[in-house]
Amino acid sequence: MQEFQVFDWAAIGARIREKRVFLYWFIPVTFILVWALTFSVPNYFTSEIALSTEMVHSEEGYRSFTLNRPENFDLGLSAIAYSISPDDYVTLVASTDFICRVLATPVMTADTSFTGTYYEYLETQNRYPWHKALVRLMRGKKNAEVGEPLPELDPFFPRGRVAEAIGLAQKNISCYVDRQTKLTTLTIKAQDPLVAALVAQSAAEILKQVTSEYYLDKTERVYEHLEQQIVFVHDQYLEALKSGDKAYADMLNEAHQSFSRQAILLNAQMRYYQIFTTLSNASVPTEKAGPHHLSVAFIATILIGLIALCIICRKELFG
Repeated sequence: MQEFQVFDWAAIGARIREKRVFLYWFIPVTFILVWALTFSVPNYFTSEIALSTEMVHSEEGYRSFTLNRPENFDLGLSAIAYSISPDDYVTLVASTDFICRVLATPVMTADTSFTGTYYEYLETQNRYPWHKALVRLMRGKKNAEVGEPLPELDPFFPRGRVAEAIGLAQKNISCYVDRQTKLTTLTIKAQDPLVAALVAQSAAEILKQVTSEYYLDKTERVYEHLEQQIVFVHDQYLEALKSGDKAYADMLNEAHQSFSRQAILLNAQMRYYQIFTTLSNASVPTEKAGPHHLSVAFIATILIGLIALCIICRKELFG
């Protein structure tokens, strides 16, 4: 018959009572030390903004931005591929070029003690937890002084303070795209609530601008080709009139009018089409998102206390 080990709870209780004076001091001191260490970790706030991507369903699946469909114009350009899709937004937001654009955003702290760019804010106002501050001190790094000239933002060869600021911003800015609805959510973390909201709003505007550049660059090429076709068809139409070929001239005239209508429509859509619809604007958070110092201290103290009890009662527990 298999034997099961039964703990001697009386012996364990006696052992704990024997060490009660140690435990009375150990637990409070542990709590205070853990709280002191976690308290040095700066608070941070989060701000979110949700954007809905304009989608069109086709046989090939979901397409973004209906203007970027050259086959609609029957110009022989259907082989042109898309420059970007919503699934690429996560990579785009994390790119160095995008981050450098965000770093140039003007920001201001909630207490108005600082006004400058997000780049300057990270380099002069960002606080570090004790262990990172210690490592930075050992490496001879320190925050820049307010008003100190900083290196120019260079997305192609970032180094020094620029690389440090880019790394901090990449950790603070995240993008999530829902696979089903393609809803794009930008989440910004910052140590100041107003800075978090301002950077979130700016990141959304930059994402709109960058994606427009991708989409419209391809669409503008379609528009340019369409204009060339209009000029070519018009010239052929004039030659057909001169030669007296009325049937061919009528066909070219219809093609010219069709291309002209499509050019007018495409130009209007390029000017006013919205790639994103903002579903929820960035708001200034009123409560910090983390860290919760007391909760961390309580949990850590309980775990350390359990480990200490296991060490004290190791003979009773493990024979």
